[in-house]
Formats: sequence, structure tokens, C-alpha cells
Amino acid sequence: MSEKAHKPRLKSAIVIAFITTCVCAVLIGIGISPLWAVQSGVVPETGLLENNIMVEVEGTIIHYQKQSFWNESEFSAIMENREEFKNAVIEDFTEKLSGYGERGESAVGADVEFEETKRATVLKCDVHDAITKSDDGYRATFIWLLSPLGLSFIRNNFEESKEELSWKGEAGSIPTSITIKLPPQESVYEAWEQPVGHCHGHVWWTMPVPSPVITPAPPGFEAIFAIAGILAVGYLVLRKRSRR
Repeated sequence: MSEKAHKPRLKSAIVIAFITTCVCAVLIGIGISPLWAVQSGVVPETGLLENNIMVEVEGTIIHYQKQSFWNESEFSAIMENREEFKNAVIEDFTEKLSGYGERGESAVGADVEFEETKRATVLKCDVHDAITKSDDGYRATFIWLLSPLGLSFIRNNFEESKEELSWKGEAGSIPTSITIKLPPQESVYEAWEQPVGHCHGHVWWTMPVPSPVITPAPPGFEAIFAIAGILAVGYLVLRKRSRR
């Protein structure tokens, strides 16, 4: 093919590249992610201001909630594509849960709520099969939560208490807070301690089986029972005598 034939194609390619660059620049400038604007099923990153993650353990179930705050332009784009955004967020979470999970963890009842006054979206679900139980001991894995964010309970100095582990900082350049509410214990959830403690991505605790409660008899119950027995015996004796 001649050099002259190449020139029109080259010019067309340059024009297309220039237009694409301009469109992306405009979208970024107004706070809309180009990927989110072009592709369905992609969770936006541009315009994300803050993430608040709340996790609560109940028995062997983990209740998960992630509240994300957005700038005005990004939230407007999200509201115009609610179903696509909802499906994308749930798919992204389940993929990470599957990819980083250790025990076949699964998300049950996943849903996304939209808080328009706060310009926030809230992902909620229950995580199953992340906690194992043996007698009165429990062990939970949070690798599925921490690894995608590049975090570790120990390396990132999570605050420890008798009922939770918590952290505030930046994860992927996004201001993030994480609170993991755990069954209250008599000792602090300290690193590497037993029988209550944690390592980089796991937490363990005990929940003693409660002893059966014995309800004491009311005061004087024994005396009443004894008197009733004596009266019953007396009645039988008198009845026998009356028959003679």
C-alpha cells in the first residue's frame, strides 16, 4: 500500500485518539469516571470521598455494611444508573469475597441502599462460612475484608478492646474507617493472645456454654408439702376407721 493511502488512516486515528482524550478529560473534570460512563458493571472510583465499613459478628454470621460517600457529580451519575451501579457493586464484592476467601465464604441477601441527602450508597449483606466453631471456641477469618484494601490487623495497628477492633486511615488513597464488633470478652482482643486474640487476618474468642438455670423452690415450700402429706395420711386413716 502506498504512503499516500496510509495518511488518511493515520489522520483518522489521531482525530479519534484526540476526541477520546478530550472526553475522558471532561468526565474526570466533572467527577465522573470514564469507565463508569462508558462501561456497564464497573464501580466508579473517581468522585469517591470516603468509606465507612461496619462489621458485626453474631453467632457464626457476619453482618457487613459499607457506606460510601460521593461528590455531587458522581452521585448524580450513580442515581441515573441505580440498577447498573447496584449490580456492579454486588458483583465486585462477591468476586473479592470469592477471590480472597479461605473457606468458601458467601454473601447472603446482598443489597445496595441510596441515601440521597448524604450522597451516599450503602452495601449490606450477611457473610456466611467465615466463622468456625469448636466446643466453646470460635475463629473468624477477615482476609476477605482486609486483603483487598491492603490492610492487616497487626501491620496497620488496629485499635484493640474487649469488644471490637477498629482502624482509621487511607486505603487506596480513600479515607476509610473500619469497625469490627466482636462478642464482648473479659480480656482484650490482643495480637497472638489465647484464648481471645487475633493475628494479621483472623480473630478468635470463646463463648462458654451457659449452665442450666435451676429455679429455687419458694420459701416454705418444703413445709407446706410436708403438712399436705401429713393431712393426706390422716385422712386415709380416718377413712379406714369410719368403714369399720
